[in-house]
Amino acid sequence: MEKPKPDFNQGFIKVTYPYTWHMWLVWGLIFIVMLIGLYKAPLGLVLSLAMLPFLAIFSPTGLEQQLHKMRKEAPQPDDLEAQALTSGYSLTDWFYGHTEYVPTADASDWVLPAPGPKSWFMQRPYHPDPSNELIPEHPRKIGTPKPAHLSSYGLFMIAFLLGMSVFAVIGITEAKASASIEDDTMLLLPYITMGVGTVWLIGGYFKQRQQTVMIDTSTETVRAASAGPTELVGQVRPTFSGGMDIKVDGHPHRLVPGCVSYEWVYEALVRETYTVFQNGRPRTRTKDVWRHVRSRKGDVPFLLHDGTGAIYVRPSTFERKEWGQYAKRWETSDRDTRRDPYWRFYQEKLFYKGRVLRHRWTIHALRIGNPVYVLGVLNQRPFEELDWPGVSDVSECESPLCSPTDLGSIWENKEDNHVDYKEPVPNARLDCRGRDTPGMPAMMKRGTELTNIARLRSRSELLFLPFLTAVAGVFMLLLL
Repeated sequence: MEKPKPDFNQGFIKVTYPYTWHMWLVWGLIFIVMLIGLYKAPLGLVLSLAMLPFLAIFSPTGLEQQLHKMRKEAPQPDDLEAQALTSGYSLTDWFYGHTEYVPTADASDWVLPAPGPKSWFMQRPYHPDPSNELIPEHPRKIGTPKPAHLSSYGLFMIAFLLGMSVFAVIGITEAKASASIEDDTMLLLPYITMGVGTVWLIGGYFKQRQQTVMIDTSTETVRAASAGPTELVGQVRPTFSGGMDIKVDGHPHRLVPGCVSYEWVYEALVRETYTVFQNGRPRTRTKDVWRHVRSRKGDVPFLLHDGTGAIYVRPSTFERKEWGQYAKRWETSDRDTRRDPYWRFYQEKLFYKGRVLRHRWTIHALRIGNPVYVLGVLNQRPFEELDWPGVSDVSECESPLCSPTDLGSIWENKEDNHVDYKEPVPNARLDCRGRDTPGMPAMMKRGTELTNIARLRSRSELLFLPFLTAVAGVFMLLLL
């Protein structure tokens, strides 16, 4: 029996709440601060109201909540998971405080089952998969998701606006009724309201621009793609040269395999000591700060495959790249690092004003098998690349056996699944580069269109509500 197609239209109002313990922890801390503020009038009331924007910021969208549930119900194929890093926290050395962590909840990962490497026909990397159908998460199959017009984010901001307006009117009325007022805290509310609205509006404008491009641009299939600006969604697959096995900071124990684009950062936790004067006397204070030591990034070309074919992508040409959650993080104490022979041989001594406590290495990466979203320009590949394997050759090869229906998909394919691997395909002669065009800034993101739009919000929440907040602050000032 065919499974129903998921509905990603969030409607008009969608009340959302945290779906991970990290989010619940943040919400709990904010509510504690708000409760404490209720007993410290009037300044405490202003503090409680000021916490509402933070509640809004840390409120997930309805799509995020829905996709998190779908990921848990739709595990990935074993051969695709085998290429992933082992998720979770591991303590490799308790005495020296050596830990490793791979995020268990990745908002940029696959939602629906993706094709595993066993189903890739790498003898013809630019041709369609043997199943000859789009990947299940392609926008042509699931449609373009629509965020709710009003979510918990907007509801919290409306509560903030109403609360600020009420207290501002009370404060202004009291100030006008009395020649002198002991506590003029309420008179600051118009400035706070206008400031929050202005910052919110500026940030919402840039987010809305990005969201409009992603939603309004039609996603092409690789098989039908032609030269010019285009939007593509697919899976990262290797070229014949493969991916990169990255040794973070040169250490063999910090290995991340199968990368096509990466950036790692090495930081040191430094306890700095400084002197402040209190009541005319010097006082010694300390603070722990993570300081950047060094970083490195790199890219190699890869294939974006959407099931109907592959496009040669050059990630080094993209200035806007977002990989979402980090791939892995290592952390260790200073004494553990100094006893490591690789550190003594390869690294230099850290010269900081203070004492080095811990070291941390973090890598963000786009890896083989990951979902990828690209806005770029398709061009004809250089002439010398047309002789590369799989591009123009028409040598004989044995087609793989494949059943008419791809069991990894949630929809039954009604089309003819026959693929002719003896003829070259036109998409093999194209490549994708990160070049801006009018109305379409080039970008590359880890994740599909579904997962990237899931983190965005409606125009009402990004533009209308902040504009209304800023205008309300201006009217409050006019009443002073």
